[in-house]
Amino acid sequence: MADLLIHDAIVVTMNQENQVLKDGSVRVTDGFISSVAPTDPSDRDSTADRVIDASGKVVIPGLIDAHRHTDFALVQGLFSELGGGELLKEAFALYHTAEPALGESFFEAAWQLACLRQLTHGVTTVNAMDFTPELGAESIDESGLRAVIGPELADFLNPASADDQLAAARRFIESYHDTYEGRVTASIAPGGEAGCSRRLWEGVAELRADYPDLRLHTHLYDSSEADTMAAGSGADDPLDLLDQYDLLDERTLLTHLLHADRDDARRIADASAHVLHCPTVYSYFQAGSQSWFPLPALREFDVNVVIGLDDPFWFDSWDLIQEAKHARLLSNFEYGSQQWSSYDMLRMLTIDAAHALGLDDHVGSLEPGKRADLLVIDVDTPRLQPFSNLPSVLTNSVTAGDIETVVVDGEVLMVEHSVKSMDVEAVRAAARRERKRLQARTGWETSLAGTTPPEKSILRRMSARPLLRAMGQYGRGFLTSSRG
Repeated sequence: MADLLIHDAIVVTMNQENQVLKDGSVRVTDGFISSVAPTDPSDRDSTADRVIDASGKVVIPGLIDAHRHTDFALVQGLFSELGGGELLKEAFALYHTAEPALGESFFEAAWQLACLRQLTHGVTTVNAMDFTPELGAESIDESGLRAVIGPELADFLNPASADDQLAAARRFIESYHDTYEGRVTASIAPGGEAGCSRRLWEGVAELRADYPDLRLHTHLYDSSEADTMAAGSGADDPLDLLDQYDLLDERTLLTHLLHADRDDARRIADASAHVLHCPTVYSYFQAGSQSWFPLPALREFDVNVVIGLDDPFWFDSWDLIQEAKHARLLSNFEYGSQQWSSYDMLRMLTIDAAHALGLDDHVGSLEPGKRADLLVIDVDTPRLQPFSNLPSVLTNSVTAGDIETVVVDGEVLMVEHSVKSMDVEAVRAAARRERKRLQARTGWETSLAGTTPPEKSILRRMSARPLLRAMGQYGRGFLTSSRG
């Protein structure tokens, strides 16, 4: 007998043929999809443990956020009115002072709130790099969601030494990889050429050799100084840096690429690496004129590009569907219309993202034998009806508020907008409490009217060690580039 049967739905499978069933049923048994087929009249009288009549609704695979930082989910609204340069300074200062000032309870509340927001926005899988991965794994377990989590390794941001960070990453991998019924897996997550010393890259290569099945998740080409910072580690450019340590291949996830060019796109394609695009954060906080994501070149070389929200609390949105829409609009603005089709966008949020994370044998499409991660979306509303071209509706018109039901691993985590897997009021209460502590202990002034950064000098709020490391790296890179 099935554990769950959803009938009379429009089922968007996202299988290889992009099959859509107009009146379809999805049957779930022991956490797996056991059948996807046209609705049989007997389905409406099924004796399954839970039966959902999805008339007027669409069923799609759960959404996958391919790049996320989560530790500071409680700072929403804090940075929204700052310019790009000021934002980075204030963010780094907060990162350096928050742990000693706020402690574990702050980050635990942040992860819990992030999981609640992901769940209510239809994000069933998240690929995160963070400084508190253990709290993340435990929160993911409690929420019922799925995640790939990597301890962020960045000795130009984190005051801890490269060796201490590498040892902590190894402990996390040993303790949390493939845990919680397989819903939590680990990754190796160096911060990128602008965040890591040569010693850290050496340690990352050692981790990769010891754990070859893990994804390597990093930032790349996210500033105009990318080549200089890579030169400080003895490389010609960021891709050469990865190549030197045998870190560039089909298991590699490259985030941002704002300052990459056509030749970089070709090299990424040759390695079969994946690209994680996060358009909103850089368009919101653009610091003057800058390069933009090299989409035409990536498409020319058939690179797998998927979508992430990055730091959603910086620009106050957790809606991954809207993020995909922003990606489309910004690319059309920069390069001309029809850069992506609606089906392209849907695949980027589901099966293509699963492929990037190495999870496409398990999730990302609605097919028998895969884990049952899915959403039920209400499209029978005046705002959405009547319609044709369902992929366009799903990527241009649907918002998180239209998502009624969320299922992960066959477990119903939210039904008819009611969250079942988390204590919503307890999560909200903890978030409010820790937000007040943030204001009291860091000097930020917050009100309904806006926010004001602390009066205390930025330099006095930042740890000197990572700054000096970064300056040394830049200096070495500058001298190397000048001689070249």
